[in-house]
Amino acid sequence: MFMPETLRADAVFGEGGRRALTPNIDALGEEGVRFESCYAQHSVCSPSRISMFTGLYPHTRGQRTLGNLIRPFEHNLFKTLREAGYETVVLGKNDMMFRDTAKASFDRWWPETKSKNPVQPYPHGEGDRLLYSFLQGRVDEADGGERRDHDWALVQDALAYLDGNHTKPFCLLVCTTYVHPPYRAPEPFYSMYDPGDMPEPFKADYARKRRYAGMMHKHYGLSELTDQEWRDIRRIYLAMTSRVDDQFGQIVSKLKERNLWDSTAVFFFSDHGDFCGDYGLVEKWFSACEDCILNVPLIMRVPGLDAVGSRKALAELVDLYPTVLAAAGVEDVHYHFGQNLLGLHNARTPDTHRDVVFAEGGHNVDEGYIYDMTDQHPGVYYQKCRLWQVDPLVMAKAWMVRDERYKYIYCPEEFDELYDMANDPGETTNLAGGPEFDAQIRAMRDRLLAWLSRTTDQIPEDEDRCGWPQRPEA
Repeated sequence: MFMPETLRADAVFGEGGRRALTPNIDALGEEGVRFESCYAQHSVCSPSRISMFTGLYPHTRGQRTLGNLIRPFEHNLFKTLREAGYETVVLGKNDMMFRDTAKASFDRWWPETKSKNPVQPYPHGEGDRLLYSFLQGRVDEADGGERRDHDWALVQDALAYLDGNHTKPFCLLVCTTYVHPPYRAPEPFYSMYDPGDMPEPFKADYARKRRYAGMMHKHYGLSELTDQEWRDIRRIYLAMTSRVDDQFGQIVSKLKERNLWDSTAVFFFSDHGDFCGDYGLVEKWFSACEDCILNVPLIMRVPGLDAVGSRKALAELVDLYPTVLAAAGVEDVHYHFGQNLLGLHNARTPDTHRDVVFAEGGHNVDEGYIYDMTDQHPGVYYQKCRLWQVDPLVMAKAWMVRDERYKYIYCPEEFDELYDMANDPGETTNLAGGPEFDAQIRAMRDRLLAWLSRTTDQIPEDEDRCGWPQRPEA
């Protein structure tokens, strides 16, 4: 399983200047199946990763913050695989489970290879107009023409692991830091894209979008960026994506070299996307529901199944949990809300899966303890972590439901948003508020209510009967 962070779907599946050059990722999709309408269940890393690796929604167990992670007694994909006899190895950042959970879930979680030249410091300091732009630029290569940073090191570890002798089936999860901002790339990827070829970003009517968009644009100072700088952000993001593709290709080559390709299921996916200049914004937000944030690539190739190519069926990242278990031949015993995608790896199966997809984000405005991050991030994340102090409603909870035509976002602290995704894929015109769409909004709000009712909690598996314990001995 190869998981770059913060990779939006159109950087891999898009057209023209919206997509990167990704020959290795493309080849995987041609040999397997690529889900072009897959949606993350949350807009930030930890809740999204927890959701995809447990099959539960972030609200089900309140795992909707950066610190409320998978506990040791809770099921997760890797613990289940390990208990079934798989050797489980993770390389890269965590962002999903407590330390004791990692010990119970993985046989190895530590790096062996050290980076030779860690990433160059972020160049913009206090008072710099680009401080909150996340725009860094070109980073220098190491001797020999390769950037030997954290991602390079973990890919070396992955290659070394695959070179080893495996006495039992394995599950290898590789989590790169790319393409997470700051926007930076080494050569030759940095020079692969012409800023002039970059598409115009989607525009925003801040009066008709929830307040986080306008507040981010204002408090980050993003109105001061030039057209050239916005183009640089987009082209560097694509350059970072091409670097991810190159590293993924190294792992595919190693699988083939070691004669593992025909016996190994391969999954490529990300946890969420990135604004990357759209709506005059960068990075992500805690309750963002735009497609550039929630629509992520999911590609899988399982030996023995058909080469299907593109699928347009709506899918969710919670579907990853039962799908990987099915590919691994491991019994699915944990109650969850994922739906196995393996059937769509058959060319004769209709291109349908879910009729709607859901996502969520944000926090209750009185959950002040989760916002005590401002002092910990005096640099590039300072404004992001202090906006709730400027206006607590900027963190308000929001829920999204999307079908093939419409996307509806419900935020009780603000206002409704409704977008016609067929005619307005950039989500630039909020249709909510006009009487002609009242029925559509009611129907989609009813779907949200039914979804929340069904998924709002999960009955614990450990039970006891009423009664007191025996009296202690005197």
